[in-house]
Amino acid sequence: MTAVAVLAAVVRQEWGRLTSLLLAHFRRLDLVEDALADAVETATTRWPRDGVPDNPAGWLHTAARRRVLDRLRAEMMAQRKMPLLLIDAEHRSTATTFADPDDQVEDDLLRLVLMCTHPALDPAAASALTLRLVLGVSTADIARLFLVPEPTMAARLTRAKKKIVTAGIPFAVPSADALPERLQVLAQTAYLAFTAGYAPGSGPDVVRTALAAEAIRLVRVVLELRRGEPVLVALLALMLLQHSRRDARVDDAGAVVLLPDQDRSRWRQDEVAEGVALLSSPALTGPIPVLAAGYAVQARIAAEHATAASAEATDWSRVVRHYDDLLVLAPTPSARLARAVAVAEADGPLAGLDAMAGLDDALPRSHRLPAVRAALLERAGERDAARAAYGLALQRCGNDAEAADLRRRRDALG
Repeated sequence: MTAVAVLAAVVRQEWGRLTSLLLAHFRRLDLVEDALADAVETATTRWPRDGVPDNPAGWLHTAARRRVLDRLRAEMMAQRKMPLLLIDAEHRSTATTFADPDDQVEDDLLRLVLMCTHPALDPAAASALTLRLVLGVSTADIARLFLVPEPTMAARLTRAKKKIVTAGIPFAVPSADALPERLQVLAQTAYLAFTAGYAPGSGPDVVRTALAAEAIRLVRVVLELRRGEPVLVALLALMLLQHSRRDARVDDAGAVVLLPDQDRSRWRQDEVAEGVALLSSPALTGPIPVLAAGYAVQARIAAEHATAASAEATDWSRVVRHYDDLLVLAPTPSARLARAVAVAEADGPLAGLDAMAGLDDALPRSHRLPAVRAALLERAGERDAARAAYGLALQRCGNDAEAADLRRRRDALG
């Protein structure tokens, strides 16, 4: 693996841990993020020349820490308060305003997530900020997840970071009675991170299983604090059922393998069993919040696939009914598109195309909308229209592996 590839992997896998470690010591979000970016930029030049260090993440941490200290010293000199600020820089972690209650889990990454999902922040901005700071998802990929232009997302992230600094939002786990108000944003954030792992908007990766696994870990950590919380139980079930298919999503050549073509013997049956069991847990019986119900319905859809012996054995009519329930709870364009796929499997490609009516305005940047349309047109025998739709999907697609699959399908039409 080249030095550049190693660096990219370390940034994807360790960004959140590095951010939380530095923030736990220095408590300066502005300095920490800039210092990490500088460290990565330096590594881009040095590692190809000098070789990859034995501990790449440790190298980045040390380099970023030195940059933060350099900035702090410069600030101290400028303010002519060096002795006082030096002491503050070394011992700031003991400040009572940032102390955690004794009964909370000691987890720097969890602190970072909960800081980013503080109720003072707009929920959408909080989710985006958590993806950026905790999991290192690029601004471009976050913009794709939120279906907004990249400059809009960059401005939203900047405003959210300034809000944390100016409002004095603490880097701490809130007390048990304050935690529930964070759960909804935290759950949405974790699922966005999970989605980013299995639908990378750009880059060479078909999937980023480490990113998805980290999102699952975050949910498990918080579920330990709030046992039986419906939104977390339902979300964990959904994630596990989808995550169980990770080994079958990519073939030996690194190409995308779609659900109907996956080798089901490679699915993780222990995770399927855990996900199905969670759906039957007492936490999901009786009245539950709308968000929890939405995750539970999506998990039941995933369970239909995970427990079917083959693609042909899938009960697509039941899947469509689950999607009908989901659209009552969360009438999103993405859910409508997924329902159209299920309708096509249950009733044929023309029915699926009819179910996609009106989605173009709702998903103007999505490559999946024209990709699904192309596949259904191909099945319906409309080869020219299918080829044009594949072309539009290629124009919008930023992921290398998905683009290769779309190009192969388009070219196969002749």
